[in-house]
Amino acid sequence: MRIVLTCVAVLSVVSVAAAEGVLSDIMSGALVDPEVGVYAWYELKDAKTGNKLFMRQAIVGQKEVGGKTGYYLETEVVPEIGFPVIYRLLLTGPASDARNVHEILVREGTEPPQSLAPDILASGKDGVTEGDRTSTGMEKITTPAGDMEAEHFVISQGLLKTEVWVNRTIRPMGIVKMTSPDGKLLLTRYGEGGRDAESAMDRQAPEDTSNNVSVRVNKGPKKNFKGKGMP
Repeated sequence: MRIVLTCVAVLSVVSVAAAEGVLSDIMSGALVDPEVGVYAWYELKDAKTGNKLFMRQAIVGQKEVGGKTGYYLETEVVPEIGFPVIYRLLLTGPASDARNVHEILVREGTEPPQSLAPDILASGKDGVTEGDRTSTGMEKITTPAGDMEAEHFVISQGLLKTEVWVNRTIRPMGIVKMTSPDGKLLLTRYGEGGRDAESAMDRQAPEDTSNNVSVRVNKGPKKNFKGKGMP
């Protein structure tokens, strides 16, 4: 089913295969100092086609689950042309462990939200092998959100190499930059509160009158924005 494959793919973003260790923790829902209202926007670029996507991650709510505090992590993927796809997971820990995933809700374009079985994430781990992980220390990274220090990790799996830069102040997941043979991801802005921190799952989608709807990100006027970086 395409929607299932898309869900798993987005959680691993642009990496070839999510390596064990820091990359799998970060990319599969290991929240950094979770707090309702934090968000981050990223630009993703496909290495083969040059196509761009924009991705927002935010903690949009919380709920007690079995004596633990669970957080709703929402991921919104916005293409340059077309409607967004929105994913919302209720997590009590890293999503790399299916026992920490209690709800999954997905909405594609103008379609109504659809619930998925939480154990669907486990199916995306077939064939994943552990990679060699090395930290090269702290580096200064230039992003549209500003210059910042980030720890640089290199994860090698055979001839494949993925690099990720992490800064724990960039919540909800600490990611600043990532590169892999499939493409690149780069932080564009982050912050707390405002429209970017709200759930988009129930937001009214624009009416499609041409079957070719352009969605623009980071180029409009500022709207109730408290974050750091580009509008």
